[in-house]
Amino acid sequence: MNKEKENMTKKNEDVKLDNCYQEVFKTVITMQSKYNNQMIAGTMMAQALRLYKTNLTDEGFKAMVEVIANSGDNIKPFDVPTIN
Repeated sequence: MNKEKENMTKKNEDVKLDNCYQEVFKTVITMQSKYNNQMIAGTMMAQALRLYKTNLTDEGFKAMVEVIANSGDNIKPFDVPTIN
């Protein structure tokens, strides 16, 4: 694959990833009117882990869980609007 085609493929994947993120984000915002944040987050984590378990080797799954566990300091909270 030539360099230009590789760059296009990466850009397309980046766009798809952003689209997926935005779609899930909108779904979470909608769900917040019906469920509390911990319930949503717990459900999303359970589903995410199931997806990883389905698509990764046992070693890959363990490595992913370790990455998730070690990334806590880098995770930023949602901006919560304040009422003045």
